Amino acid sequence: MAVVKQHELLVRLECAKQKAQLTQKEILVSHRIQVDTIDPLVVFNNGRFLYNGQRSFWSDSNKSSFVGIGEAFRFDVDGEDRFSEIKSQWKAIIDDQLEDYDATYIYGTGPLLLGGFSFDTKKDKTPLWTNYSDASFVLPVHLYSKIRDKAYLTTNLFVRPDSDIHLLFEKGIRESAGLLKKAPLNTAEKRSFSLTEIDPDQWKDIVVKTTSMINKGLLDKVVLAREVIAQADSKISAFETLVNLRNQQPNSFIFAFERGHKCFVGASPERLVRKQNDRLLSTCLAGSIKRGVYYEEDERLGRLLLADEKNREEHDYVVQMIRGALEEVAGSVDVPDQPSLYKGRDIQHLYTPVEVKEATEVPLLDVVERLHPTPALGGLPQLRSVEIIREYEKIDRGWYSAPIGWIDHFDQGEFAVAIRSGLISDNYASLFAGCGIVGDSDPESEYEETLIKLKPMLSALGGSIA
Repeated sequence: MAVVKQHELLVRLECAKQKAQLTQKEILVSHRIQVDTIDPLVVFNNGRFLYNGQRSFWSDSNKSSFVGIGEAFRFDVDGEDRFSEIKSQWKAIIDDQLEDYDATYIYGTGPLLLGGFSFDTKKDKTPLWTNYSDASFVLPVHLYSKIRDKAYLTTNLFVRPDSDIHLLFEKGIRESAGLLKKAPLNTAEKRSFSLTEIDPDQWKDIVVKTTSMINKGLLDKVVLAREVIAQADSKISAFETLVNLRNQQPNSFIFAFERGHKCFVGASPERLVRKQNDRLLSTCLAGSIKRGVYYEEDERLGRLLLADEKNREEHDYVVQMIRGALEEVAGSVDVPDQPSLYKGRDIQHLYTPVEVKEATEVPLLDVVERLHPTPALGGLPQLRSVEIIREYEKIDRGWYSAPIGWIDHFDQGEFAVAIRSGLISDNYASLFAGCGIVGDSDPESEYEETLIKLKPMLSALGGSIA
């Protein structure tokens, strides 16, 4: 069956060349085949031999994983129009693809973009986030999709009027075979690293200034982030970090986006929005407390969180903002009356789902734009809180706490917010953590909370503190 399907690719390339000659445009051919199921992280690791620095990884808690290898096309946009620009450029590519690439649509396969956005387009950029534009999405050359117990490989090729389709075909087949070689997951090497905190005392002073402004009624809440730099005694592997994250944070969104020698990687517990069929689902995750060592302690801490006025208030800010944003674009929204608990390995959060049941005509990127940043990542009021962050924070967040995810050719997809994350560059990793500051926030307590939130990434780096 696979051989027949691969022959279909050659036929489709021939058809695409004819269309390219008629239209004098590049034509996208997306060819999908079902393949043997192998570990997606093996595919990610195999990809370093073909397209090192051009790999993407995404997995969710529903047993779906995507691995993007190579860049058939990359969209890079800076500025405030980034959402509409990505949407229009993606539409232009899809409009010129070879029609009817496959009769059966399967969620998470076919032509699909992987990437993300920056937190703030107006924040001064630093060299730390070189190659990470305000919006950057990749249509991979090869997309491996593991959807529950089945696996698919989509190959995306652009055909020009003068393309040698036999060379394109042979290259695609050869690379596919290399990516799908089965191999064991090697145990991550242990390494030691030192930590450098970026002005922790100054960060605490900013917390004090922020609570003062809140108590004066100038705003309701601001999420302040800080940065810690981990320096390892050897080069940090994005692949090994992903292995650790998947083992340690199985209920989170695991992601990695390479841009050259840098890789933004993390395990976020917080969905921003998922669009599947005619439904939209967003997640409100705000208010947190540590996990207990024993079951009784863990349950007690969970009850404390559910009863804590400050955390409930912080959580309600997020719920009301997301509810309002979705009602503007979709009308009817379903929201539970009370939050429940979401338990990660190191932290437990207040959790409320928000769902739209008739969202077929609601563009996914429009929803992402409207929701970002939620009060859990920026604050309230939205614009004023982002202005405070821009003015007072001394770090460049880059893609931290911004939307990351995927979108396909039928406007289906999923985005999370990039928390519990870090930017790896050789033997360094910049790690980020933030806290929601309200009127009664205590600088020392908020500082301690950031230390808890840094644990997942510190653990995933695979070493001990020197």
